[in-house]
Amino acid sequence: MELGIIEVVVNCKKNALIGVAKVVCVILAALFLLGGLTMMGVIGLWALIPIALGVLAAIGAYLAVMNSNVDYEYSLVDRELRVAKIMNKEKRKAIAQYDLDKMEILAPMNSHQLDSYRNRQNLKEQDFSSHDSERAATTYYCYLEGNQKLILDLADSDGEKLLNAVRMFAPRKVFTE
Repeated sequence: MELGIIEVVVNCKKNALIGVAKVVCVILAALFLLGGLTMMGVIGLWALIPIALGVLAAIGAYLAVMNSNVDYEYSLVDRELRVAKIMNKEKRKAIAQYDLDKMEILAPMNSHQLDSYRNRQNLKEQDFSSHDSERAATTYYCYLEGNQKLILDLADSDGEKLLNAVRMFAPRKVFTE
Protein backbone atom coordinates (compact mmCIF):
# COMPACT_ATOMS: atom_id res chain seq x y z
CA MET A 1 0.00 0.00 0.00
CA GLU A 2 1.43 3.36 -1.04
CA LEU A 3 1.10 6.09 1.58
CA GLY A 4 2.79 8.97 -0.19
CA ILE A 5 4.37 11.61 1.99
CA ILE A 6 3.21 12.54 5.47
CA GLU A 7 4.60 15.79 6.87
CA VAL A 8 4.40 17.17 10.38
CA VAL A 9 5.63 20.63 11.36
CA VAL A 10 6.49 21.20 15.02
CA ASN A 11 6.67 24.78 16.29
CA CYS A 12 9.43 25.07 18.88
CA LYS A 13 9.31 27.19 21.98
CA LYS A 14 11.29 30.42 21.61
CA ASN A 15 14.46 30.77 23.64
CA ALA A 16 14.64 34.03 25.60
CA LEU A 17 18.45 34.03 25.63
CA ILE A 18 18.59 34.18 21.85
CA GLY A 19 16.34 37.26 21.93
CA VAL A 20 18.67 38.94 24.41
CA ALA A 21 21.73 37.94 22.34
CA LYS A 22 20.09 39.43 19.25
CA VAL A 23 19.59 42.81 20.93
CA VAL A 24 23.09 42.82 22.45
CA CYS A 25 24.71 41.97 19.10
CA VAL A 26 22.81 44.74 17.29
CA ILE A 27 23.84 47.30 19.91
CA LEU A 28 27.49 46.15 19.84
CA ALA A 29 27.54 46.20 16.04
CA ALA A 30 26.22 49.77 15.95
CA LEU A 31 28.64 50.98 18.64
CA PHE A 32 31.73 49.33 17.14
CA LEU A 33 30.95 50.38 13.56
CA LEU A 34 30.13 53.99 14.46
CA GLY A 35 33.09 54.21 16.86
CA GLY A 36 35.50 52.77 14.31
CA LEU A 37 34.31 55.06 11.53
CA THR A 38 34.51 58.19 13.68
CA MET A 39 37.98 57.27 14.94
CA MET A 40 39.32 56.52 11.44
CA GLY A 41 40.88 59.98 11.09
CA VAL A 42 42.35 60.00 14.58
CA ILE A 43 43.95 56.57 14.96
CA GLY A 44 44.28 55.54 11.31
CA LEU A 45 44.40 51.86 10.49
CA TRP A 46 43.88 50.90 14.13
CA ALA A 47 40.25 51.87 13.57
CA LEU A 48 39.84 48.70 11.51
CA ILE A 49 39.81 46.66 14.72
CA PRO A 50 36.51 48.10 16.04
CA ILE A 51 35.09 47.98 12.50
CA ALA A 52 35.98 44.27 12.26
CA LEU A 53 34.43 43.69 15.69
CA GLY A 54 31.31 45.53 14.51
CA VAL A 55 31.07 43.30 11.44
CA LEU A 56 31.44 40.20 13.64
CA ALA A 57 28.71 41.49 15.95
CA ALA A 58 26.45 42.09 12.92
CA ILE A 59 27.07 38.51 11.77
CA GLY A 60 26.21 37.32 15.29
CA ALA A 61 22.98 39.34 15.19
CA TYR A 62 22.07 37.76 11.84
CA LEU A 63 22.67 34.26 13.21
CA ALA A 64 20.64 35.07 16.32
CA VAL A 65 17.74 36.31 14.18
CA MET A 66 17.83 33.18 12.03
CA ASN A 67 17.87 30.88 15.08
CA SER A 68 15.32 32.77 17.16
CA ASN A 69 12.37 31.08 15.46
CA VAL A 70 13.12 27.42 14.70
CA ASP A 71 10.61 24.77 13.64
CA TYR A 72 11.16 21.11 12.79
CA GLU A 73 9.51 19.24 9.95
CA TYR A 74 9.18 15.46 9.98
CA SER A 75 8.50 13.75 6.67
CA LEU A 76 7.69 10.07 6.35
CA VAL A 77 8.68 8.85 2.90
CA ASP A 78 9.03 5.15 2.04
CA ARG A 79 9.75 3.89 5.58
CA GLU A 80 12.21 6.70 6.08
CA LEU A 81 11.86 9.56 8.53
CA ARG A 82 13.39 12.77 7.24
CA VAL A 83 13.90 15.70 9.58
CA ALA A 84 14.36 19.29 8.40
CA LYS A 85 15.01 22.47 10.34
CA ILE A 86 13.02 25.56 9.31
CA MET A 87 14.76 28.72 10.46
CA ASN A 88 12.81 31.95 10.83
CA LYS A 89 10.00 30.56 8.65
CA GLU A 90 12.03 31.14 5.48
CA LYS A 91 15.10 28.88 5.34
CA ARG A 92 14.76 25.11 5.28
CA LYS A 93 17.72 22.82 5.95
CA ALA A 94 17.62 19.02 5.85
CA ILE A 95 19.16 17.65 9.04
CA ALA A 96 18.87 13.88 9.02
CA GLN A 97 17.30 10.76 7.55
CA TYR A 98 16.46 7.67 9.56
CA ASP A 99 15.56 4.25 8.20
CA LEU A 100 12.57 3.11 10.24
CA ASP A 101 13.22 -0.53 9.37
CA LYS A 102 15.98 -0.23 12.00
CA MET A 103 13.55 1.10 14.61
CA GLU A 104 13.41 -0.81 17.89
CA ILE A 105 10.55 1.04 19.59
CA LEU A 106 8.45 4.21 19.29
CA ALA A 107 6.49 5.12 22.41
CA PRO A 108 5.38 8.13 24.47
CA MET A 109 7.94 9.61 26.80
CA ASN A 110 6.26 8.29 29.98
CA SER A 111 5.34 4.85 28.64
CA HIS A 112 6.20 1.78 30.68
CA GLN A 113 7.23 0.11 27.39
CA LEU A 114 10.43 2.19 27.49
CA ASP A 115 11.55 0.93 30.91
CA SER A 116 14.11 -1.49 29.48
CA TYR A 117 15.54 1.25 27.23
CA ARG A 118 16.01 3.97 29.86
CA ASN A 119 19.33 2.68 31.26
CA ARG A 120 21.16 2.45 27.95
CA GLN A 121 24.63 3.93 27.84
CA ASN A 122 26.38 5.87 25.04
CA LEU A 123 23.22 6.95 23.26
CA LYS A 124 23.37 9.49 20.47
CA GLU A 125 20.34 11.57 21.35
CA GLN A 126 18.72 13.83 18.74
CA ASP A 127 16.08 16.19 20.12
CA PHE A 128 13.62 17.38 17.47
CA SER A 129 10.82 18.25 19.90
CA SER A 130 9.17 21.56 20.72
CA HIS A 131 10.89 21.84 24.15
CA ASP A 132 7.51 22.78 25.59
CA SER A 133 6.66 21.18 28.94
CA GLU A 134 2.93 21.58 28.27
CA ARG A 135 3.20 19.27 25.25
CA ALA A 136 5.05 16.52 27.13
CA ALA A 137 2.10 14.16 26.62
CA THR A 138 2.75 14.18 22.87
CA THR A 139 6.51 13.72 23.11
CA TYR A 140 7.64 10.35 21.75
CA TYR A 141 10.95 8.54 22.08
CA CYS A 142 12.18 6.50 19.13
CA TYR A 143 15.06 4.11 19.69
CA LEU A 144 16.96 2.93 16.61
CA GLU A 145 19.60 0.25 16.17
CA GLY A 146 23.09 1.56 16.76
CA ASN A 147 22.32 3.38 20.03
CA GLN A 148 20.35 6.24 18.51
CA LYS A 149 17.51 7.96 20.33
CA LEU A 150 15.16 10.43 18.68
CA ILE A 151 12.86 12.75 20.59
CA LEU A 152 9.85 13.68 18.48
CA ASP A 153 6.76 15.76 19.14
CA LEU A 154 3.72 14.14 17.52
CA ALA A 155 0.78 16.36 18.38
CA ASP A 156 -2.28 17.31 16.33
CA SER A 157 -3.92 15.27 13.60
CA ASP A 158 -0.81 15.26 11.39
CA GLY A 159 1.20 13.67 14.19
CA GLU A 160 -1.48 11.00 14.57
CA LYS A 161 -1.35 10.33 10.82
CA LEU A 162 2.41 9.87 10.99
CA LEU A 163 2.09 7.62 14.02
CA ASN A 164 -0.58 5.49 12.32
CA ALA A 165 1.50 5.22 9.14
CA VAL A 166 4.53 4.00 11.10
CA ARG A 167 2.26 1.59 12.99
CA MET A 168 1.06 0.14 9.67
CA PHE A 169 4.49 -1.23 8.74
CA ALA A 170 5.81 -1.83 12.27
CA PRO A 171 2.78 -2.67 14.45
CA ARG A 172 4.74 -4.41 17.23
CA LYS A 173 7.21 -1.55 17.62
CA VAL A 174 4.81 1.39 17.97
CA PHE A 175 3.01 2.06 21.24
CA THR A 176 0.57 4.84 22.08
CA GLU A 177 0.13 4.33 25.82
